[in-house]
Amino acid sequence: MHARLLIPFLLTAPLIAQDEQPTPAELQAEREAAFAAKMSGAILAGQFTDRTRPDAEPAADRYTLGEVKQLESGKWRFEAKIEYMGRTGTVPLEIDVFWAGDTPVITLTDFKVPLFGTFTSRVMVFEDEYVGLWDGAGHGGKMWGDIIRPQDEAPAEEDDGKTVHWPSYHGPSNGGGYARGETVAEWDVETGKNILWRQELPGLALSSPVIWGDRIFLTNAIRKEGDAELIVGLYGAVQPVPNEGPHEFRVICLDKRTGEVAWDELAWEGEPEFLRHTKGSYAASTPATDGKRVVAFFGSEGLYCYSVEGDLLWSKDFGSLDSGWYVSKDAQWGFASSPILHGDKVIVQVDVQEGSFVAALDADTGERIWKTPRADVPTWCTPTVVEGEERSMVVLNGYRHPGGYDLETGEPIWWLSGGGDIPVPRPVVANDLIYLTSAHGPDAPLYAVPVSAEGELTLDEEHVAWVQDRGNYMQTPVVIGERIFSCRDQGILYCRDALTGEERYVERIGGGKMGFTASLVACGDKLYATGEAGEVHVMRVADTFERLAINQMNEECMASPAISEDVLYIRGRHHLTAIGAKE
Repeated sequence: MHARLLIPFLLTAPLIAQDEQPTPAELQAEREAAFAAKMSGAILAGQFTDRTRPDAEPAADRYTLGEVKQLESGKWRFEAKIEYMGRTGTVPLEIDVFWAGDTPVITLTDFKVPLFGTFTSRVMVFEDEYVGLWDGAGHGGKMWGDIIRPQDEAPAEEDDGKTVHWPSYHGPSNGGGYARGETVAEWDVETGKNILWRQELPGLALSSPVIWGDRIFLTNAIRKEGDAELIVGLYGAVQPVPNEGPHEFRVICLDKRTGEVAWDELAWEGEPEFLRHTKGSYAASTPATDGKRVVAFFGSEGLYCYSVEGDLLWSKDFGSLDSGWYVSKDAQWGFASSPILHGDKVIVQVDVQEGSFVAALDADTGERIWKTPRADVPTWCTPTVVEGEERSMVVLNGYRHPGGYDLETGEPIWWLSGGGDIPVPRPVVANDLIYLTSAHGPDAPLYAVPVSAEGELTLDEEHVAWVQDRGNYMQTPVVIGERIFSCRDQGILYCRDALTGEERYVERIGGGKMGFTASLVACGDKLYATGEAGEVHVMRVADTFERLAINQMNEECMASPAISEDVLYIRGRHHLTAIGAKE
C-alpha cells in the first residue's frame, strides 16, 4: 500500500469572515473549524504517480472520510475508508496539520498507517483541491486530486429510523443494534409498566426470536415426560444432562402486535440422538427468515424450511452432528449453530466432532449448492455474510479455522488460528472490519480483520487491524458506530474504539455473581445486557459508563433479545415479553 493514502486527508481551505477583525488566535480557530467541517464526510478523488515506474500512467486514488476533528494534543484525527488495488480498509489516523498562512499542510514523517505500511508525505490543500508528495516502501511520487463534499450532492431521503425486521440471530447484518431508535429504559413485569404483552411458552428453548413484519418466529423443544431442568450461573460442569426421553421439536409463529400464536408446527418427534448441557437446550439454534421462508435447525434431528404461513417446504438430514466438547466425547452439549438466509441460499456452519463443514443450500429446494470441509473442532458459531462489489463471502468464527469463504463457490478466501478453543460468538461486520472473539481456554482474543483479507493470516499488525487479549466467551459483541461493546460471562462490560481496539471503559455489572450468556443488543442511545437470572441492565451508548436502569424479568434469561419498531422482545425461561412505551 502506498503512502499517498495519507495525503488526501490534508485538504481544505478555510473560510475566513472579513466583516470583523478577529485576533490571530480567533482567526486560526476559524480556519481549523472550517477545515474540520469541510473534511468530515468528504470524498477525496485523485491520482498519484510512482517515480519507480516513470513510464506508467498515473493511478487512481479514492478515499472516503468519516469524522475529522482536532484532538486536545493538537494532532488531528481522520477516519478514512481507503480503496486501493481492489482492497478496502477503514483506519483511524492521528496526524499533524501545519499551516502556511491560511493554507493547511499535512506533514507525515515515517508515519505507520495500520494495515498499509509506513509513509512520509507533504500535502498542501487549497480550496477544493490538494497536491503533494509521498514516499514509502521504496516508492514515491506526486499526488493530486479533488475534494468532494457531501453538501455538494443531493441529500438522501431520510426514514424514521425504525427497524421492522430482525431476520436472524443478533439481527440484520448480525450487528445487534441500531444507531437510531427510541426503545425504553425501564419496565416492570409485575405492574405492567411498559409491558405490551407477555406470552407463556412451554418447553425449554434458548433460541432467540426472529421477526419479519408483524410475525415473530421461534423454535421450541418440549419434553414429553416432565419439565426440562435448566441450571444457570457461573460454573464449569462438563457432563451432560442424563437421558430425558422423547421430545417434540416445534416451530412457532406469533402475532407481533398481540403475542397470540398464529401457528405451531411439529418439526420432529422422538428421543434426541445426543444429550444436552445442563445450561443448554435442544432448541438452542435461532431460526432465520426472509419474509417468505422460515428455516429452523435442530442439529442431528434435521434442518426444516417452512413458509411464513406454516407449510413445510422441505427438510434436510445431515446425519449425526455431535458438537460436544472435543476433549471428551462423553461431554455431549447439544447443537447451537444458527442458520442464516441470504438471497437464494441457506448457509449452515456445522462444526462437530467428525466431518465439520460449511454449506450453502438452495433456499427453495434444500438442494446443496456447495459444501466445504472444515478442519475444526465443535463450535457453536453462526455464520455471517459480507457483501462486496466484486465478491461476497461467508465468514465463520472457529478455533482452528476462523475464516472467510466465497459465497458463490465455498472456496476459502482467508483463514487463521489462535483463538479460544470453544468459540461461540458470531462474527460482526462494521467499518469494513470483521470482529471476532473467542475466550475459552488460555487465549482470549477480540480482534478485527479487514474485509479485504486474503490467504493465511496471523494475529499481528501485518494482518489484522487490531487485537485485544480480553475477549468474551459466549456473547456476540455489538458495534454502534465507532464503538464496540462486549460483555464477559462474569458481567464485565467493555467499551472499545471499534477502529483501533483502544479501551474506552471497563465496568462490572451484575455484581460478579450473575452469569451473562445472552448477547448484547442496542437501539439508539441504549445498550442492553441480559443476565441469566433475569436482570436486564440498561446502559447509555457512550464513551463513559452510565447505567440507566436495571429491570427484572422474574425468570431465567439465556436467549438474546430482538428489536423491532422500538420494541424489545425478550425470551425468558417461560415467556416471550414485548417491552415498549405504553401510552
